[in-house]
Amino acid sequence: MILGVEADTPPLPGREEIRRYNLDRLNQALRRPGMWGGEVAIRLFLDAVAFVEGRHEEWGREHDDLRARAAFTSVGVRGAFAAILPRYADTDAAVASVYAEIAWRHGWLTVDRTLPDQEHRQLSADSGRWGARDFQLDEIQAELGPPSVLFGGHNPRYGKTLAYAPTSRDSGLVCLHFAGTYDWTAPDSQPETQPALVAVRYGGGAFADTFTFTPTGDAYRDNGEV
Repeated sequence: MILGVEADTPPLPGREEIRRYNLDRLNQALRRPGMWGGEVAIRLFLDAVAFVEGRHEEWGREHDDLRARAAFTSVGVRGAFAAILPRYADTDAAVASVYAEIAWRHGWLTVDRTLPDQEHRQLSADSGRWGARDFQLDEIQAELGPPSVLFGGHNPRYGKTLAYAPTSRDSGLVCLHFAGTYDWTAPDSQPETQPALVAVRYGGGAFADTFTFTPTGDAYRDNGEV
C-alpha cells in the first residue's frame, strides 16, 4: 500500500503455469537450438521442467546415463558427435535430438505426428538399407512422411535432424541426421541442393553403436575433406 492506495499487484503464477511455460521453452529450444543458446539452454530447460515436476533425480540419472554411454563429454553431447563424425558441422540439431529422446521418455516432448508402431519398428530395424546408398531429404520425407519433430530450420541449405516417434512410448525416437550440401563458396546462380542423409541413429546402447552410416556419412567420419 502506497499513501493509502493498494498496489495493483498481479497474482504470482502457479506451479502448473510455470510447468507449461518451461515445457514450451524446452520444446522451442529443442526445435531451434541455434536461436535459443544451443545445448546449454536445452539442459537448463530440462533441469527446470524436472524440478517443477519433482523429477530432478530422474533427470540426474538420465544425465549420468549419457556419460556412461559416451554420449556426453567434457564439452557435452556436441563433443560426443565430434568424436564420431569429426567432419559433421551441423551438430546443433543433432545434439538437440539426443536431449529430445530424454524428453520423449518423460512425456515432455511435443510431437507433430507419430508413426504407427509397426511402421516405427520397421524403420528402427531396417538399418541395413542405410549403408547401401545415399539418400536426400526430400526422398526420405516422401517415403516416411513429415517427421514427428524437425530439429533445425526448414532452409534446405542447412543440415537438420528428423525424428520419428512411435504411437506408444514403448520405443524411442529414430533420428535421421542430414548435412547441408549447398556450396557457400560457389556463385549465387548455382542450383539449390537437398541435405544428404549422414546417419540414422536409434537405441540406448553405447553411443557409437547407435549409428548406421550412409556412404556420405562414412566420409564425414574421416578427418580428411568431404
